[in-house]
Amino acid sequence: MHRNAARSFWILLFLLAVPAVAAQTLYQQDSLLLQLKADSTFELRQTGTPSAVETVSANLYFVPQEDFRQTIVSFDSEGKQQEKAILFRWDDRRIEEKKYGYTALLKTTNQQLSVTSKISYPLSDRDIEGMESYLQPTKTIDSANEKIIAKAVELAEGEDDLFKVVFTIANWVEENVNYDLNTVTQTASLPASWVLENREGVCDEMTSLFVAMNRALGIPARFVSGISYTTSPLFAEPWQPHGWAEVYFPDIGWVGFDITFGEYGYIDVTHIKLRDGFDPTEPATEFEWLGKNVQLVPETLDFDVSVAKQGFFVPESIQLEQEILSSEVGVGSYNLIKGVLKNNENRYAATTLTLAVPKELEVLGRNKRTILLLPKEVRETYWIVKVSESLSSDFVYTFPSVIYSEKNISVSDSFRAAASEIIYTQEEIEKLTISDEEKTYSRKITFDCHYPQEVALGSESVVACSIRNRGTANLHDVEFCIGEVCETVDLPINQERRNEITVRDDKAGQKKIVITAENADIEKKTVLEYVVADPPALDLLIDAPAELEFNRPVMMTITVEKKSFSVPQNIRITITSPGIEKEWSIDTLSQREELVLQLVDLPLMKKNELRFGATWHDANGTAYSLEKEISIPAKAKTWGERVWMYWNALIYLFD
Repeated sequence: MHRNAARSFWILLFLLAVPAVAAQTLYQQDSLLLQLKADSTFELRQTGTPSAVETVSANLYFVPQEDFRQTIVSFDSEGKQQEKAILFRWDDRRIEEKKYGYTALLKTTNQQLSVTSKISYPLSDRDIEGMESYLQPTKTIDSANEKIIAKAVELAEGEDDLFKVVFTIANWVEENVNYDLNTVTQTASLPASWVLENREGVCDEMTSLFVAMNRALGIPARFVSGISYTTSPLFAEPWQPHGWAEVYFPDIGWVGFDITFGEYGYIDVTHIKLRDGFDPTEPATEFEWLGKNVQLVPETLDFDVSVAKQGFFVPESIQLEQEILSSEVGVGSYNLIKGVLKNNENRYAATTLTLAVPKELEVLGRNKRTILLLPKEVRETYWIVKVSESLSSDFVYTFPSVIYSEKNISVSDSFRAAASEIIYTQEEIEKLTISDEEKTYSRKITFDCHYPQEVALGSESVVACSIRNRGTANLHDVEFCIGEVCETVDLPINQERRNEITVRDDKAGQKKIVITAENADIEKKTVLEYVVADPPALDLLIDAPAELEFNRPVMMTITVEKKSFSVPQNIRITITSPGIEKEWSIDTLSQREELVLQLVDLPLMKKNELRFGATWHDANGTAYSLEKEISIPAKAKTWGERVWMYWNALIYLFD
């Protein structure tokens, strides 16, 4: 009888981590030709007698504006176009429902105002000349509130780079204000101070708080109303009214910041700008009428957007890569997933990254974060994940991980988890996480390590590592550590330093050594994994009846149990006795195996000797063996059965 003990099999956990491909295509176009239709109605109602109306007018302010990224191709309306508004006027004296609106064909482009170098903060009076009105508090953007000022000052403290200050505020608002479509924030825009205290709201509230904090710091900022495309399941339709912000950068202009979309320093090509102003509560439409005993009841302004034409695909300027600390970990282990970002443009750039993993992986902390990159900068960011402890030890799991940006640019990788693999504790993973992600020069430092992947139990081995400076700056006082052995070195340009340790392990299992290098400019960490192998060993645990009886089948269980860290291979299990000769084969013994044996019509004797044997090999082919013997008495109920036992004993003796 032959049996394969490799009961584990691969399970691939599929994950839909990235939004729909259609959305990805829209966000990555160089331009879009968009058909926009806006319409609404209002009703004139009699409130008494006699009633009359002479004239009615509606000033519509939510009208497409032209700027460096948005062009009006055609515009059709019965109203009269004015500066940033359309005037509708009725002189028919009819007390009835009135309709108004427009149809526009717009071209939006993927252009943005680029900040290519540091702009000093705080801004001078000359920097903001002509923009002073965008520093004033309003009813909703109450930037003079003491708590808003205190939080803004706290976030900006010690920073002298304007873009970094604005980015820090945007990132704080996104991380600390919960996007919540509840009735309180849907019905009216609430003051920025309310948002700061309650930490919830929608796009209007988040943007208002962002604008208020900037104004509190002397940075001109304004509220923008418009329409944008979304794939969020919170909305029935993809094109929705939306609010975002623009911040003034001296000598550059008004730069877009959309907190809810994670777009810092730009807005994507699906954004349609309709209005910018001082406060989000400024009306979309203003009505005037001259009459007697007449009431005007307006309806909501409705928008309909369709894509008339798409442009060309634009590659993402931020290059994204993914690295996973360990390709194989144990059930219940922690692991580290690293995102590597490279800014290919000569401008400040930010991207919002989200990690998507199966539900069997727990992400510690937020799985979403926004990263700021200076021109041509390379940065790293980290996620700690934990494999569920409830996974079956019988299987090997493959877990995909996907990192994707707000533009749906994504990179994917995977790692495996099995009961027999290496375990990382949370403390060990946290030690491997870079605490200061601002030390971007670390990408210029490389490790080159040589060590045996497997060592024998109790033997000594050498782990040798070199560190090399591949950048353009000399490094001083670098603490270079292999495990607990450290030395302080200087590392000039294109030079390397070498260090080595001798390790001896008296306990078998998966082992790891942490390699680190750190000074004021760099923080580099990696881990080496190796195996300390002991001689493979196994044991046979035999479950047999205490007594045998004639004409009664015998059930026996042989448990083959691994007693070493190393895995026995090519196992052969045998049982021999008068009238019995059985054999099992097992390829590898990664966990205990149970072999069930049923015997019928045995040539029973007064004492029945059963011999069990096992042979196996290690990975190098070295052979090992084990023998066990048990004695089981037989019970005779009749004189004839006793004769048969005597006869069987004679046959066995002469045989």
